[in-house]
Amino acid sequence: MKTIPLTEYLDDKHGTQAELAEKLGVNQSAISQMVRAKRNIQLTIHDDGRIEANEVRPVPARPKSGDRAA
Repeated sequence: MKTIPLTEYLDDKHGTQAELAEKLGVNQSAISQMVRAKRNIQLTIHDDGRIEANEVRPVPARPKSGDRAA
């Protein structure tokens, strides 16, 4: 089992966005949006070939209305 960033997976020619989308059970457009939005998606590639995707986000993910820097 190993974990790599989404962009590294695609850059290292492990597969296309469409192939990854099929393995994750999502549409190719969802993968494209993840890449364009520069989301911190980590892929876990299991020894049996299964792939899981998880997004790493701070908690809380959104700042409170009064906490935004001007």
